[in-house]
Amino acid sequence: MRGFDTKFLDELKSKSDITEVIGRYVHLEQRGPNYWGRCPFHHEKTASFCVNGIDQFYYCFGCHKGGDVIKFIEEIESLDFFDAVKLLAEKAKMEIPSITYEDDRIKEQKSKKETVLSILKETARFYANNLRNGDSDAHKEYIAHRGLSDEILNKFGVGASLDYESLPNYLKTKGYSYDDMVLSGAVSVSSKGRYFDALAGRLIIPVIDQFNNVVAFCGRIITERKDVGKYVNTRETLVFSKGKTLFNLNNLKKHKNEVGLKDIIIVEGHMDVISLVQAGFNNVVASMGTALTKDQARIIKRFANSVYISYDGDFAGQKASIRGLEILKDEGLEVKVVSLPDGFDPDDVIKKQGKDAYEKLLSEAKLLIDFKLDILKRTFDIGTVDGKRKFIKESLRVIASSESASEKEDLLKAVRDMTGITYESLKRELSDFENGVVRTEAPIIETITGDRLSQAEKYVLHGYLFNKSYVKDVDIKSIEFPTATGKFLQQYVVKENGNLIKPNLVFDCADESMHDDIKEIFKIELAENKGLDEERFFKDCVNSLKTETIDKKIDNLTKLYKSATDIDERKAIASELKELMIAKNGLN
Repeated sequence: MRGFDTKFLDELKSKSDITEVIGRYVHLEQRGPNYWGRCPFHHEKTASFCVNGIDQFYYCFGCHKGGDVIKFIEEIESLDFFDAVKLLAEKAKMEIPSITYEDDRIKEQKSKKETVLSILKETARFYANNLRNGDSDAHKEYIAHRGLSDEILNKFGVGASLDYESLPNYLKTKGYSYDDMVLSGAVSVSSKGRYFDALAGRLIIPVIDQFNNVVAFCGRIITERKDVGKYVNTRETLVFSKGKTLFNLNNLKKHKNEVGLKDIIIVEGHMDVISLVQAGFNNVVASMGTALTKDQARIIKRFANSVYISYDGDFAGQKASIRGLEILKDEGLEVKVVSLPDGFDPDDVIKKQGKDAYEKLLSEAKLLIDFKLDILKRTFDIGTVDGKRKFIKESLRVIASSESASEKEDLLKAVRDMTGITYESLKRELSDFENGVVRTEAPIIETITGDRLSQAEKYVLHGYLFNKSYVKDVDIKSIEFPTATGKFLQQYVVKENGNLIKPNLVFDCADESMHDDIKEIFKIELAENKGLDEERFFKDCVNSLKTETIDKKIDNLTKLYKSATDIDERKAIASELKELMIAKNGLN
């Protein structure tokens, strides 16, 4: 398959339990034989992402993505098939065999990627040699000003670009074409066809991925200029996407393998990472100068469950970063925010106040929910009536997002202390905010929203599709389903005859017009989630469908009886009506 021996892939999958692998990215809860969580591929509030540990596949009933463990890694890590296999094999401690490409297109794409990585590796060597042996006095002066040691320069492979021409000229002597140089991002081409170093004249910091491949470069100007950005990354390429990359991931991975990793510090810039690592903080990454993305959050989740956000001590920047922090929280990470002095970045703290001062800031870091309240307090003027009201309204919205009753109590007390509003009043308002809908406890079908009969049909079919234990007492063929979707699924269940039903195959067989209804059936909220008896609820739904069928037959026979003139015909109809009434009364 795709160049790999089938035996190798089967062994890799057997050593990569899909429930365990997906559990590193998604919080899963077991319900029966399957595991459920919120889909990592689209935003949703209720869990529609199903992992089947027995047959080793996953499926989302919301966005319809599904497949095996390799497909999941391809999707979640934005990797091609080869790199997904490589990642899983590394985790399973399996050696990757040589591959034979059967697809010329894949072979060509792989060859291009290998060429780009080769160019970037050669470029990193070239830059490093420039710094050590070239005319790089200005670069060395900047390095001395930043207080960077030779050891840290070597650790990060820091180098120097001296001019515009020498890099493309050097790569040409190594046999690389100009087209491939441009494809790598290290070299650019002008409108007049001149090839030049994309980061000319800058201090160069290689960006290295988790497989120790150089995938990009960051260039830092060494002479301050108002018309030029301090930091510039090489452009996105076959092997580099800013939103899917974290700086210092290679060293982070090595650190985790050597001594373990409890948490990760996320900073904004490359130099912040280098400064903190030099000070002894080896659990640091940077987000490539952009807002955090879901892809970056997933990478972080693979290494640790707790993160410290250590952005610059600038209120506007901190306020704007909340969305990125929410992305981390949505991935199941515990998020704490480090409050730096105004105008300081982590590098400033290390240089001006020392390592101990930064450690103290880490120890004082606030949970994300507390940080949000701080931002709100600084956003609204609680000294005014209007400002106080807006602050309370938004604070209650934040507090309601907490899943811990004790945390809610602490936060309400904090808002009380800030505003002077009594705790009891705040608690009542929070309760009103959270409990806008009163749930009924009665075990009747109307507790499911929507049309009663339609929902009864969906609930019954849900039971058969998931092979619930209580459906064995009711033959599905004894039920008449009112919709075309219901009739189709009934036939599908009968055909499968008790076999495990895979959602993706159901959708493949069904008419496209049925997909929305089928999706609702797979995702329907169970009765037990409403505090009801699931088995009793199922039987109530079955009886409702059977009663509806009998009522329609009774109605039709009653009309026939009224119009019949032959006495024997009327007797036959009356006998049939009697049997139907007995059957209806026998439903319970």
